[in-house]
Amino acid sequence: MPYRILVVVSILLGCVAARPAIAETAADPAADSAVIELPAADRAALEKYLGDGVVGKAVPGNPIADAPKFFAFEDGTWEYRFTGGDAKGTSQDQSFKKLDRDATGTKGRYQNGPDTIYFLHQDADGSVSMTAEQDTDEGVISRFSPPQPFYVAGMQPGESKQTTIDVKVYDLKDLEDVSHTGSLNLTYSYIGAYEVTVPAGTFEAALVKWVFEGKVGPASVDDTQYRLMANGPGAVALVDRRNISALLIYHDTSQIGKVLVGRK
Repeated sequence: MPYRILVVVSILLGCVAARPAIAETAADPAADSAVIELPAADRAALEKYLGDGVVGKAVPGNPIADAPKFFAFEDGTWEYRFTGGDAKGTSQDQSFKKLDRDATGTKGRYQNGPDTIYFLHQDADGSVSMTAEQDTDEGVISRFSPPQPFYVAGMQPGESKQTTIDVKVYDLKDLEDVSHTGSLNLTYSYIGAYEVTVPAGTFEAALVKWVFEGKVGPASVDDTQYRLMANGPGAVALVDRRNISALLIYHDTSQIGKVLVGRK
């Protein structure tokens, strides 16, 4: 999952998120519908966290033109299976629900397991940015600006975008007290399209990669995350980190692989 920074929920609910300011690296026009072989380093990372046989051959990749088909902004619950670590083989539900208090229908909350909530915003073109994360287990929240790109419509295979995110971390018990600050440089890339086999089936999926570098409080951040997005079911496989509080409090730099079992 993209890098998860915990954000003040009260601020989120009272404002409309701005689109991240992103510097673009144009893709080669020939990349439209091109077959881009998966770089060896990326394949090694995906096999390490997802296992052998999940990510297969390269397939023709197309521009991500119809964003809602890759991330449907509608209520639902999905079951994922952990592919490594202590939780390997066990399942976790993830669910999305639009915010009842938002009359625009462009804000929602994504529950990632029992303790983590992402707050998301959808732009007019269907692009989705993560404006908040809450870790209820640790009681830690953060605010970052601009919002982190979660899903960007219109990207072509081989295209990258860059942005810098400012971070402020708070304790839920005192929203006036900033416990940590920092910034993250993010490179967001559409690597290409690949055949992916998970318990939910076999799909042709766009591989999106996040690379973070920076520092938040005492923690240096050098992190790479992946999400494989298929037309219809959305994220069919992903590699992400537990959350920013795990890094700050426990110095936990472990990454987690998950594959889609199905929609409930």
